[in-house]
Amino acid sequence: MSQAAAMQEAANASEASRWPRGLLLLTLALAILAPLAMYSGRIPGLGEFDYLIYYRLLFYNDFTNSLAMLAAFLLALAVRPVRDWITHAADWVSRHAWQTCVLAFVALAIAARVVYQGFPLAMDEYAPLLQARIFAQGDLAITYPRELLDRMVVPGFQGSFIHVDRETGHAISGYWPGLALLMTPFAWFKAEWMLNPLLGAMGLWLIGDLARQASGSERARSWAMLAALACPQYTINAMSYYAMTGLLTLNLLFLWLLLRPGPRDAFLAGIAGSLALVMHNPVPHALFAIPVGIWLLTSEDRRRKLIPLAGGYVPLTALLGLGWPLLTSEMGLRPTAIAAADVGFVASWVERLGQLFVLPGVDMLIVRSYAAWKTLIWAAPGLLLVAFLVKPRHALQRVLLAAFLITFAFYFMVPFDQGHGWGYRYIHSAWGLIPIAVGVFAAKADDDGGRLLAAAVFAGLLATPAFLWTTRETISTSIALQPATPDQGKALVFIANRPSLYTLDLIRNYPGEGDRILRMWSRGADKDATLAATIAPDAVLYSADERGSTWTKKMQTPVPRKP
Repeated sequence: MSQAAAMQEAANASEASRWPRGLLLLTLALAILAPLAMYSGRIPGLGEFDYLIYYRLLFYNDFTNSLAMLAAFLLALAVRPVRDWITHAADWVSRHAWQTCVLAFVALAIAARVVYQGFPLAMDEYAPLLQARIFAQGDLAITYPRELLDRMVVPGFQGSFIHVDRETGHAISGYWPGLALLMTPFAWFKAEWMLNPLLGAMGLWLIGDLARQASGSERARSWAMLAALACPQYTINAMSYYAMTGLLTLNLLFLWLLLRPGPRDAFLAGIAGSLALVMHNPVPHALFAIPVGIWLLTSEDRRRKLIPLAGGYVPLTALLGLGWPLLTSEMGLRPTAIAAADVGFVASWVERLGQLFVLPGVDMLIVRSYAAWKTLIWAAPGLLLVAFLVKPRHALQRVLLAAFLITFAFYFMVPFDQGHGWGYRYIHSAWGLIPIAVGVFAAKADDDGGRLLAAAVFAGLLATPAFLWTTRETISTSIALQPATPDQGKALVFIANRPSLYTLDLIRNYPGEGDRILRMWSRGADKDATLAATIAPDAVLYSADERGSTWTKKMQTPVPRKP
């Protein structure tokens, strides 16, 4: 070896030994600053429920969550046996990848019932679940009594979360129907809560295999899978009803198929991509597909995949991406802006999309800075830094990094905070970058780097119960806001509007449930009593408190029926 080569090798070795220490110091600094940032955001004199939901979860749940992550990381750094245990766990996962995914599915499914309580917390979760149950009955829309429409679907939600036709009483989810279609087989058994755990387990395998392909090492597979499981952003979204887990898994499948040779896999990638396109709305997959498309164009071999890829996109994109909004528009079920505009279908959608983008002002910059904190807090310590500070070793990493940055940058121009959600859910469709980058780093890490990763992964796993607890408490609080109802018999339920508690989100009427229970917006005790007497003259008051009121007995109510 020449003297110059020896000097270069020594310099590289020195840099490698210094790098984990620098990463450790930065990880510790951010872990300490995170709870301080969450606590300092609180306004003196305001209580927890004086905040909008985004800030409530941020300043209270994420304060607790970030403290738990910091404590767990300090413990992992101090106690060597726990780091050794994680290393042994990684060895086991590398030999039992499929078994790990099965175990993850079982754990996530149990958590979906115990932690998430099988309850769609946000309207973003309720809307596709409603549509899945409509599909499960063989219908396209549910029909509510026209005279009760504004009571059963809050006017502020009409044309956004739920599209309604006031002439017919028809109602559907306001989102593209991909997630609802995937839920439909589960809806036959009222087991929709199983879908995201299944998609999360599938995504876990894809994360591991993509990390293996990017590094050529089975070690990368196991560490990438453990990294994903150590991040509450991944696990808690995978026990929810949000479209985010499906979007992430389909995007990873899309990329995984494009890495395989042959036109058939490219065609299948187009099918996966088209399903991702219509899962919730087309934007998340479109943003992910931009860097993938550029990557395909940079090689003659990869350019040959473009035609079969496009062929795979066409059927579902035409049927659901274009056909569904056209069909529902013809049924009179349109977004508010489109229904109000006296323009054609295409022009009205262009106008609607144009309203989604603004130059971010100071308030929105603050919101997005908090989004960066949420991304950091909901990942195991240091893993986000590995994804962004370690030079990508493979084109796959560069594609994922570009997709993450493009997605994050895009939402700077969207003038909404995410409201409800676990971690920063707007970025979740491109979140696969983080565990895959960690897996690639682990495959080449020296002893110092390996110890740091072990501490980070153990900290994430150890802190996850705190995230589960805060999530469950949030959901339990919402469930408890529902007026008391009898276990048997029919009931009219009037839910009081308590804006700081988002109680109007609890007005949910599924197909087939109207024969037993009807949930409506309370307009005050006197008006509710008058309406109850109109619907069911022999109804009697069952309960009444600040949550609203419930009326029971023999009701002859115009229940939701099929169109």
